[in-house]
Amino acid sequence: MQLDAFTTPGFLLKVAREKQGLTEREAADRLNLMPNYVGILERDDYAALRSPSFARGYVKAYGRMLGLHEETLMSAFDQFTVVAPLKNEKLKDVRPLQLQRTGLGVVIGLGVLLMLVVALWWSKGDSAKLSFSKVSIDAPLSMAAHNRWDLEVMNEN
Repeated sequence: MQLDAFTTPGFLLKVAREKQGLTEREAADRLNLMPNYVGILERDDYAALRSPSFARGYVKAYGRMLGLHEETLMSAFDQFTVVAPLKNEKLKDVRPLQLQRTGLGVVIGLGVLLMLVVALWWSKGDSAKLSFSKVSIDAPLSMAAHNRWDLEVMNEN
């Protein structure tokens, strides 16, 4: 098949679909595509797809389903579409993701939580030391008093 300069892949797909008597919906169902994808492919509006980078695969699968010559269809696709290279300037303008902006808040929150846990542990440690030291200071006095009582009881006997 000889292609002229104005033949687009979408035009080839639409003509082949209509020759087979299929509606856009039937073609989309057979390809397991979103219902509006067939119309988008036939209009050559690849930027309107959720993933324009997959347009070549969609066109190829659609053409295969319709029985079109793959090389002819892909040649028309390659002539029609021009892949623009990524520009470094465009990458510099990209805003940070929401998760990246909240990362600092999460780190600060975890730091505050850690400080609270350490403060609680420290305060519990101090109260344990106080009660332990109080018991250990009072223990010899109570033992001495107890021993004195034992001595007095023994002397009375």
